[in-house]
Amino acid sequence: MIRRDFIKSLIYAGSCIILPKTVLGNNYKGVINWVGSSFLVQANKIEKDFPITKLAAEVMTTENNSTFLNRNLINKLKSEPLEGVNLKLEGYADNAEMALTFGFAAEFDFGSFVDNEAKKTAYLMYSFGQSILYNPKSRIIISSVPVRAISTYLISFGEQKKFNNIKSELMRRSFYNSKTPDATIVNQFRKMIGNQSFVSKNWDGRKPKITNVKVPDEDNLYLNFGLTKEKFKEFIGQSASFAFGYKLNSPIIPFFKTKGLGVTTIMRFNEATKLYQKIAAKLPEPDLKIDVIHQGWEFVEEPLQENVKNVLNVQLGMGIQIKVFDTFEEKEIYNQYFFASKQYIENKDNTMRSDAASVCELTEALLERIFMSIANRNYRQKMLSGDQIESELYSAFFQIDNKNTDEVNKQSDELLKAIPQ
Repeated sequence: MIRRDFIKSLIYAGSCIILPKTVLGNNYKGVINWVGSSFLVQANKIEKDFPITKLAAEVMTTENNSTFLNRNLINKLKSEPLEGVNLKLEGYADNAEMALTFGFAAEFDFGSFVDNEAKKTAYLMYSFGQSILYNPKSRIIISSVPVRAISTYLISFGEQKKFNNIKSELMRRSFYNSKTPDATIVNQFRKMIGNQSFVSKNWDGRKPKITNVKVPDEDNLYLNFGLTKEKFKEFIGQSASFAFGYKLNSPIIPFFKTKGLGVTTIMRFNEATKLYQKIAAKLPEPDLKIDVIHQGWEFVEEPLQENVKNVLNVQLGMGIQIKVFDTFEEKEIYNQYFFASKQYIENKDNTMRSDAASVCELTEALLERIFMSIANRNYRQKMLSGDQIESELYSAFFQIDNKNTDEVNKQSDELLKAIPQ
């Protein structure tokens, strides 16, 4: 990767949330069937690709023989109904021309970190999904928006012993819990479906999609990294889709790690039979093709103090390029470079560091700021000069790698005009 000035310090910080707007209309007033949660892979790949999520998603409640996840999704949709949308949450309407599901798209487990002194273990997991609206008869996807949950927990040794599989229990808590409801999948799902159009039986407006993800080929980057190169590419694709949808308040075609024939599989869990039912749905062709090129990362370590060599000052830097091609206009409408750096303290034995987690967190933070700079002109100006964030433990720096303000503004405005709002 191109070396940047990584001495500039920074922190990975959660980015600002732009609450979505509900896009509704008068075209379709018929019933929409709620079909519950699902997995967006073939049945024989669910356990392999979602070993933690699958167990958590199948946890049943005594209420109406529902899964824990589906019951909380239904309760949320009842307490905060979609205005003007005839969503059938219980039962099934034969005449419905639309159906809505929440489908899991990817799972990432960044491992655990044991603190024997505190007698606690830290866990970090990411879960990505899609709210998918589709036509159950033509099997065509009408609209989709991304949903994400980050599960960070510090669990005592004693609490861990209460569960046969502590990770699936923590994933279940990330679905919904009353202590941190805003960070759960249920609440994020409800926020993001405000971006979906229930207007017509076809995709409304332009159809963006992350169509290509590139990462460095150097094998040494992935030695003892914590993720394979393919899994890292998948993380970038999912994170970029989420950042695009979240920051631009826009539907986006789901990202899949394999390039298929324009068809996705929706495996719906039948709560009565405890079996999965397959629905093959056709993906629309994108007319805004988004390339995400990760230029790599670099760690630089040095002792924090000369006489304290077991404590390190760590600097992490990386760069990302974003390109957008408009297939309708047959031209590239956006092409910009960005970079980020992060500085923090860690023990020399690396017991508290996962390289994959550090790189993925900074990658995600940069992607969210990239798309926020497109959506918000004021923040764009900040990114042009550099967005620096400080805390007692970390510091972070994000910047657009282009001094031509007019070019950045022109490309951002052109992309904004092209996406569905």
